[in-house]
Order: sequence, then structure tokens, then C-alpha cells
Amino acid sequence: MVKVLASYQEEIANQEIPSGKKKVLLAGLKLFSKKGFHATTTAEIAHEAGVSEGTIYKYFKSKDDLLAKLLSPMLTEIKDNFFVQLDDYHDLTKLISFLVEDRIQFLLINFDFLKLFIQELLTDNKIIDLIKTKVTGKNGVFAYFDDLKKRFGEINSDLTSIQLLRIFISPIFTYVVQVKVFGINSKDKNADLALIKKQIYLGLTA
Repeated sequence: MVKVLASYQEEIANQEIPSGKKKVLLAGLKLFSKKGFHATTTAEIAHEAGVSEGTIYKYFKSKDDLLAKLLSPMLTEIKDNFFVQLDDYHDLTKLISFLVEDRIQFLLINFDFLKLFIQELLTDNKIIDLIKTKVTGKNGVFAYFDDLKKRFGEINSDLTSIQLLRIFISPIFTYVVQVKVFGINSKDKNADLALIKKQIYLGLTA
């Protein structure tokens, strides 16, 4: 069964934290993803959340701190919790199948977060540095891809970590954009997913 994290809104709603903090987090995610981080004011967040601006500063040092609190847990889920699940797979085709189905559902459900993440990745040096740590750090994504090459002999050993990252991400991201941005839903979703899995497998083993 595909394991997908519930939508981030649901995750926040279910957290055992003060009600005011939940409201601010949910309002921040909604407005940041809709208007952009820099175009959103704390007054607008307070209005959307139905709280005072003082409530925002009760739980967060600044608007930057609120953004960090929104992004960090999801980045941890993407890098750490998800990769732990991949360790259970010892067949490359089954691993690819799980990865494609799980990540597509994850990104479709959490598309507001994806928009916010991309916006900040393009403009915020602090977010860029955080991503670099998650990707290129000692226990980052690149290190995991190096391990994949060792675990699965059919993966082309000449491929670099960044090439492996592109092979995995490109078809998945393109499909999500097709559905969420352009509103193009395939008549045969299973055929689309099968093609994505095949593209990734051929890219890894060519």
C-alpha cells in the first residue's frame, strides 16, 4: 500500500499545539502559497487566522521564523522519513513503483506547500542553504543516491548523484504540474504512471 503523508493542513490541524499557533500556521501556509512570502504581511496573516498580530509574535519570532517552521518539518519528511521507507525495497522496479506513486500523491495533496517551497527556493538564500544541506550534506540526498548505486547493480554506475536526482524528479514533477497547473488529467492514469516508472527505470539503467 502506498504510504502518503496526510496533507500539511491536516497535519497541522492534528498537532497538539495551542489553537492560536495552529491558526497562524494554516493562515501563513495559505497566504504564502497564494500571494508569496514577501507580498504577505503579518496583518494579513492575523486577519486570515482570526487572531491579533500579537498572537503571531507570541509563537514566532518573525515572519521569517513562521516560514521556517512551515518548511522545516516537510523537508525533514521528504528527506528522512521517506528514504527510510525506501530501504524496505530490494527490487529496483518495485522501489521505483513505490517512489512514483507515493511522491505523486504526496505532491498533489500538498501542492500549496510545493508552490511555497519553489517560490522561496528561487528567492531566499536561507532556504537555498537549507536545501543544499539536505541534498549535499553528509547524510543528504546525494549520499543516499550513492548508496542506491551500491544496492542495485543494474543502475548505471557512471551516473552522478545530480543526474540520478534529475532522472527521478523530472517526470514526477512534470506530471504534477500537468495536473495541478494546467488541469490536464489523463484518461488513463495507470498508463501515465506506468510510463513514468518506465522512463525512470530506463534512465537509471541505460
